[in-house]
Parts: sequence; C-alpha cells; structure tokens
Amino acid sequence: MSDEHVSRRRALTGGAAAIAGVTAALAVSSVARPALADNASDAVALNAVLTKAYEIVAVYDGAIGFLTDPMMPAGATGGAILTHFRQQHRDEAARLATQIMALGGTPVTSGSVNPPANPAGFMRTVPNYLKYAANLERAAAVAHVARLNAIGSKDAAELVAAIVGTLTPHWTVLYLLVRGIAGPGAMAAGMINEIVPRAFVSIEAAPAVSLTSVPDLTFTA
Repeated sequence: MSDEHVSRRRALTGGAAAIAGVTAALAVSSVARPALADNASDAVALNAVLTKAYEIVAVYDGAIGFLTDPMMPAGATGGAILTHFRQQHRDEAARLATQIMALGGTPVTSGSVNPPANPAGFMRTVPNYLKYAANLERAAAVAHVARLNAIGSKDAAELVAAIVGTLTPHWTVLYLLVRGIAGPGAMAAGMINEIVPRAFVSIEAAPAVSLTSVPDLTFTA
C-alpha cells in the first residue's frame, strides 16, 4: 500500500474520530440531569476546562511568535490559523468564566496558569509547533468529554459540549496539515476565519459566536 493511501486512510480515520467526539459530547449534554446540581463541583470541573484553555493560549502565544517571524515564511499560514484558533480559545475562556461565576465559583485567571513545559523531543520548527497544537486540541477534547459525565448543570454541560465541538475540528485541520493531506490553497490567506468559523457549536444566548449563525452552503449549477 502506498504512503499516499496510508495517509488518506489515516485522515479518514481521524475525521471519523473527530465526528464521534462531537457526537458523544452533544449526546452527553442532552441527557437528563439532576434538578439540584452540585454547583461547587460543576464550578471545579469548568475551572479545569478553563485552565486547559489558558494553557493552550499560552502555548499558542509562543508558537505564533515563532511561526509569524518574517524570517520564517513557511510558518505564515500555520501562524495565521493558530492566531484564529487562539482567539476562539480566548472566547471560550471568557464564556467559561461567566458560567463559573453563575455557579457561585471563582474562575481561575490566565495569570495564575503556568504554560505547560514543552513535551519531550520537542524542537522549535514549523511542523513541530503544528503537531504540538494538534496534540493539545485532541487531548483537551478527549478530557472534556470525560468531564461531561460528572457535570450536573445542564447549562454547564452544554457549554463544555459546545467547546468540544470546535476543539475536534481544530484538531482535524491541524492533523491534515501536518500529514500533508491538506495544504493552503491560493485563497487560504484571505479566508483564515472561515476555517472553523465559530468558537462554539451552539450557545442559545450567543448565536453570533455559534455555528447556528453560519448559513448553509449554497449549491452551484
């Protein structure tokens, strides 16, 4: 079997895993939950999600500085994508902090979260930063789906599910770039914000930042 066939099969497998992750998150968020949720416990769970968002933002800060260096033209597209994704993580962090306070908790601050240490074997290169970003997005999505089982508040669970629903396509985009299965086309530079266009799948109170505000694609003749 050729390397190209193997790569394509991996991409399809990865895409299926991403879809499964989103489906699982949304399914868990829709199950019946206790009328009297444990707000303190839910606030702790959301703070764990918030901490991960701040960690990813911290890693992306360093990655973007490297990838957007004018002396590093090969990193320009990756840097633009991570800049777009970083803003979505910041939007998620702001929404999480609001929900934590609504539960009577105190949200962690970005200044109290230390950036994670670079993983073993990591060297500062364009491909390595994209791989690191992909690993972070995947790990966060998996961890947050697991946390959904312990969250009693419907609003809190739906928020986490809405976040997982964008973490997974973040990972898919980065995975395909790293594998060389997808690459920046001629129009990519001017359409970065159309790559995973919203920070959440669905938030009733904020449709503008949810995928519910994205219109269906129109058909052509």
